[in-house]
Amino acid sequence: MDGTQPGEPLASESVYTASTFVAGIVVALMVAPIQCSVMREVFSQPPAGEREGAYALGATRWGMIRAVVLPYGKGGIIGGTMLGLGRALGETIAVYLIISPVFVIQPHILQTGSNSVSSLIALHYGDASTFGISALMVAGLALFLLTLEVNFTASSVVARSRSGAQSEA
Repeated sequence: MDGTQPGEPLASESVYTASTFVAGIVVALMVAPIQCSVMREVFSQPPAGEREGAYALGATRWGMIRAVVLPYGKGGIIGGTMLGLGRALGETIAVYLIISPVFVIQPHILQTGSNSVSSLIALHYGDASTFGISALMVAGLALFLLTLEVNFTASSVVARSRSGAQSEA
């Protein structure tokens, strides 16, 4: 990588800390609680009769989870994941504070410097010209449309995966 020599004692401490990889880990840690709370609520919702029925038929605890809880909660798993993805797409400040903005395509995720649309908007909004403001608004609109598409896709997947959706006539 540029700027690093293995074993060099005077290497900068920020060579790897301002990378896309670190920003991705931070954003993943920020959206994980939302995803987990949605999934936990869904896993507590299967009807008690179906769970008890699985036990009555001789299922073990893991067998009941696999046969009743997971199929019932598939929509919630997908919904929670997509909710977290929608939040991660628009995450601005965490990415802005971690990465060093550069305006080149960065193929190495461990190397310092990259950019995202949301951090680009936050970085340049204060000093942009009229034309620059228009460009930032278009970038924001593109980010909004991408997030909207992800949410609509998640909505259709959740609607198709609801428990019992195949058996209704």
